[in-house]
Amino acid sequence: MSWLLLALFGTVSFTLAGLLDKLILDRYMQEPKVYLLCQVMAQQVFALTAFAFIRPEFVFPDTILAVVLGSIQVLPTVYFLRAIKEDELSRVTSLEYFYVVLVFLLSSSLLDESLPARSCAGAALILLSSLIVSYSPESITTPALRHILPYWVMNTIYCLAMKCLLCSMDEWDMYIWSAFGNLIAVVPFLRSGGAAGLCMMASNARTLCSIFVEESFQFLGMILFIFAYARGPLALVNGIGALQPMMTLISILVIRSVYSGLIEEDTCRGAVVRKFSAVSMVALGIYFIC
Repeated sequence: MSWLLLALFGTVSFTLAGLLDKLILDRYMQEPKVYLLCQVMAQQVFALTAFAFIRPEFVFPDTILAVVLGSIQVLPTVYFLRAIKEDELSRVTSLEYFYVVLVFLLSSSLLDESLPARSCAGAALILLSSLIVSYSPESITTPALRHILPYWVMNTIYCLAMKCLLCSMDEWDMYIWSAFGNLIAVVPFLRSGGAAGLCMMASNARTLCSIFVEESFQFLGMILFIFAYARGPLALVNGIGALQPMMTLISILVIRSVYSGLIEEDTCRGAVVRKFSAVSMVALGIYFIC
């Protein structure tokens, strides 16, 4: 399968996972760190299953670097969960993908990927969309921006490091060892209410099923993107991933038309027009970049 299809299907999986993240945080989990701990513990089921069939190789220093990279991956995830806890999902996902511009600029200089003029125009459109979606009549910027700023930096570093490491490591090995790194990184969360959160998850069948379904989509999206990173240009793979804001907004509007109270979202005319303008700019920016 080509990197384009891998990235596209991965984006669909991440969109569904993001919708479930918002629902779970609003209805079942109050603390993003506890929710992340539950996510990572559920992730180990998939990682151990893959470990049983794949039997990854331990290659020094690549394996150690993959574990470290998996530990680092937890940090931007914490900031993203805090952001969607404080603000609307469609707004946060539109802002989230500004890191694509950073990846694009750095990959052109560090990885010698091409930087044509039309791609620069696409990056500018993505930046403009972030500015549009962050505005609201009540406040100039979203309160989630303080979480999104470190998310941009950390996720950019993570994507560049993963692309470099995949030059010498198998895709499944990368997933398995980085999942182990995720587990190491969240162990300290057990001391800050995480143990109680795990007990609550285990005792509530609905919460347990919701987290496992979300992690299934997260697992599928991660695997597809790892293979896409290995086969395609980093900037273009992330560009396809930036279709997620458009998918998220359309999904939310459809869900709210059927279940009006399921996801809290501002759907007044002005807000919808502003959000559609932003996600349309993201889609157009991706077209120019690709």
